[in-house]
Amino acid sequence: MSMRSIAVILFVLGMVNVHAQQNIPNGDFEDWGFTTTQQLAKWMVVGNVSVSNDAHEGSKAIRLENDADEETPGFITTGAFAGDKLMGIPYNEQPLSVRFWSKFDLALGDQAQVACLFYFKGNAIGVQSTLIEGNSADTFQYFSLPITWQVSTNPDSVAIVISSKDLENDTYNGDGYMIVDDFHFASISTRNKEVPNGNFESWTDVKHPHLNSWFTTDEYLRILYGSQLPTPFVKETTDGRSGTKGLELTNQRLGDDIIAGIAFTGVDFESVTDPAFPIDNKWKYLEGYYKYTPSGGDSVYVAATLFSDGIDIGRAVFNTSDMASKYTYFSVEIDYYRSGTPDSASVFVASANAEEPRGETSKLIIDDLQFSDHNASVFDISHNKLTVYPNPFTDHIRFSGIDQMLGATYTLVDMLGNTVATGELTRNLNIDLSESLPGVYVLHLNGKHVNTSKILLKE
Repeated sequence: MSMRSIAVILFVLGMVNVHAQQNIPNGDFEDWGFTTTQQLAKWMVVGNVSVSNDAHEGSKAIRLENDADEETPGFITTGAFAGDKLMGIPYNEQPLSVRFWSKFDLALGDQAQVACLFYFKGNAIGVQSTLIEGNSADTFQYFSLPITWQVSTNPDSVAIVISSKDLENDTYNGDGYMIVDDFHFASISTRNKEVPNGNFESWTDVKHPHLNSWFTTDEYLRILYGSQLPTPFVKETTDGRSGTKGLELTNQRLGDDIIAGIAFTGVDFESVTDPAFPIDNKWKYLEGYYKYTPSGGDSVYVAATLFSDGIDIGRAVFNTSDMASKYTYFSVEIDYYRSGTPDSASVFVASANAEEPRGETSKLIIDDLQFSDHNASVFDISHNKLTVYPNPFTDHIRFSGIDQMLGATYTLVDMLGNTVATGELTRNLNIDLSESLPGVYVLHLNGKHVNTSKILLKE
């Protein structure tokens, strides 16, 4: 699943408290820890790859898995890619076969792949590529695969790929795994020069910073690619507002895509649309403090979703493209579009529209997120009188209590961020939305005496 598709799901999530006690877990971003993963030495690792204690030789082996739902395989290689070409590691012998032990259980129709390319001065002179399918009945099978040499010259390097899926096929029929151990080259009965860590015994513990009670872009990408990215999207900053720490989120380019820095309450990606923490009050506002440096037309995106018995009943969204070089207060009213008292909530924060980030350097620093029953904003008097009705609506929406807001700009967007309607607030304004699809919409109001958002539901 791409980060762009993730963002559509993330769009609906939510937020925190600071005037009273903290009511969003770690909403002051003071609580950081570390997660530790084991990293395979001497190999580049991508996707679902882990150490296996189910080994044929020694105490460890490599386990590669297909996750059909996430559409990610396990993949290891001895070298990095330069464009479409897989680079190798130094190797100067001419073995006759590739040998290893493997235990596997792949979905019907799925195939794992083991491939080697031997190079001399950048040209491929030897190759071995094998597809593996089915299952090994929970036993290790021995593979001895002949290498095809095009010339008799010894190579100067070799590129090795071991993958839990066929590299030419992007589809998955189901989950599956492959365990590989004792990978080596041989000539008849003689082992050739060893592949570095070809027995998969060497692993190192790697510590990754972790924002407790939250899940981030970096954690998702680390699961997806199997290693820590050089520069984090989400990190701790000592530029805190009320404590010693705050949360910094930054857009970055990753391959051909620009990815936003994202953090949401939860423990993993699977919990992204679920209630994340309990609450015991029907809070009125979502508030906090932020600094923002946009690029490429990006906007801050902060959202809260409140639930009752697992059903979403209210949301609050804060969205602005204005630069803020100093900590700036924001407060948005929580719109309850279904009856009931919330018992849980979720929180989502991003350095840009997660579905379509535009700038490579947009940066958000945020602190002291909370739910509140009062609003310290200068807009409190104005937007407390504002009513948008009916809500839920069917064809039209109207406004009352807007005398102090006349001339302000309104923008209505759908849950993908697409603008549905925009204009200025006028007396007796009646917005025709009969052509819009049923669903949840966000109404943004911006002017001299108002800066707020409201959630509307079309039935």
